[in-house]
Amino acid sequence: MYFLDDINRDLLDILQHDGRISYKDLGDRIGLTAPAVAERIRKLEDAGVIKGYRAVVDYEAVGFPILSIIRVNAPMRTAGIDQKIAAIPNVIEANRVTGSDSHVVRARLRRMSDIEELMSDVWEQSDTITNIVTSSPVPRRPMNLRDTNAGRDD
Repeated sequence: MYFLDDINRDLLDILQHDGRISYKDLGDRIGLTAPAVAERIRKLEDAGVIKGYRAVVDYEAVGFPILSIIRVNAPMRTAGIDQKIAAIPNVIEANRVTGSDSHVVRARLRRMSDIEELMSDVWEQSDTITNIVTSSPVPRRPMNLRDTNAGRDD
């Protein structure tokens, strides 16, 4: 675990919301110079705390309005299922989980009928239960690291 002081937690909280903010603006918000901010960010990147920067895409805006959550039950054939799920371009996240299911998969769809095509390979080896998200009262969001005491040694 990488130790985070309050300044690093603040840096990470701001960067999670605006990965394109300039070092100068970031420094102004937390009370450091731009070079000091750049050095801290470089150290966080080198330590693997910051894994990358990316654009957040509104999938509805590009024609994928349906978010499906698919619970897969394939406990004996996990490796094959992992590869099949990874090969589906509509899958935006997949996790192996504990409990009665082996995986939970999040996928984006253009229309309801797409679920059959999306999961046809997986259905050959496993059972699934599919839920369609009707709303997201807490959409995927960055975690507030300062409030969670992340990176503290206690």
